[in-house]
Amino acid sequence: MKAAVIHGPRDIRLETVPDPVIRSDEILVKVMACGICGTDVHTYKRGQSLTAERSLIAGHEFSGEVVEVGEETEGIADGDRVVGTGYRSCGKCYRCRNGQPERCPVPSIPGEGLDGAFAEYVVIPNPMPGRAIFQIPTNLDWEEAATVEPVSVACHAVRRARIQPGETVVVLGAGMIGQVIVQAVRAAGASRVIVSEPSGARRDRAKECGADVTINPMERDAVEAVREAAAGDMPAVAFECSGVPAAFYQAPRMIGAYGRIIQVGMFEDKLELSPEMINQALTFRNITLRGCGGQRWDIALELMQSGQVRTKQLITHEFPLDDIKQAFETQLNADEAIKVLVIPS
Repeated sequence: MKAAVIHGPRDIRLETVPDPVIRSDEILVKVMACGICGTDVHTYKRGQSLTAERSLIAGHEFSGEVVEVGEETEGIADGDRVVGTGYRSCGKCYRCRNGQPERCPVPSIPGEGLDGAFAEYVVIPNPMPGRAIFQIPTNLDWEEAATVEPVSVACHAVRRARIQPGETVVVLGAGMIGQVIVQAVRAAGASRVIVSEPSGARRDRAKECGADVTINPMERDAVEAVREAAAGDMPAVAFECSGVPAAFYQAPRMIGAYGRIIQVGMFEDKLELSPEMINQALTFRNITLRGCGGQRWDIALELMQSGQVRTKQLITHEFPLDDIKQAFETQLNADEAIKVLVIPS
């Protein structure tokens, strides 16, 4: 089959690799569409994934059709339209050695540790219907279905924020996840949403997604702009979605006392935390900083099926697998791209 293999920094090649052979606890999925995620971009730029040093087929934001089912797998049939993932526990950690592989803290998944979906077919290990693998709602096409995974990440972040009805929210960074968070916090009851984003195209799209106010942090002081936009009612929650240190430093100054910062973005540059930031911005003001690694597939599918979260307008580019290099380079251009999809066939 054809697959896109990462060999080094910005070195991704379309190759012919052996057709995958599944185990009894796996399924084989024909990939219909696969999105380029921020994690994929980091892998592309670094030349390797976070968990594997070998050459790797990346890609985990996929939609596809089941074409083969392992004999030990139940609840999934050939022809099913699915999204989701699967996990292979490490077998070495404390949990795995003590009979709890489902609680392994470092599992391998397709696209991160295992070969992923920038290929014609992807193997899903240990698929769990209703928990990790899900049927695609009939109102979603293949392209929209390929965005369920980033929506599930955004939904988990919003759950971690514990939004209360009527709260004001600020979103720093309006890439794919930030755009979905704008919509998901509305569904969770937020009354006002402020977005800080340098890209004019992304600010415009955030407005379409429901942002009340958008700010260009390159043109004015973002903290003052948020305070002005909040009209005296400082946001209760800041979602840091950019992975830019400057935004991380701004976040605690944009929210009120007892506020919550949800760290969504992944950093490439070094963070330096001053005593002033820790003491004044976080500790004395009782600010909570929360990570949000995880997914809520169930909430994502519910919001997309009901139309409360829409992603069609966030798919800005589609490329065939043959043009995988161009697809990644396009995703790197924040002024043009939000979500780039790769279509294997």
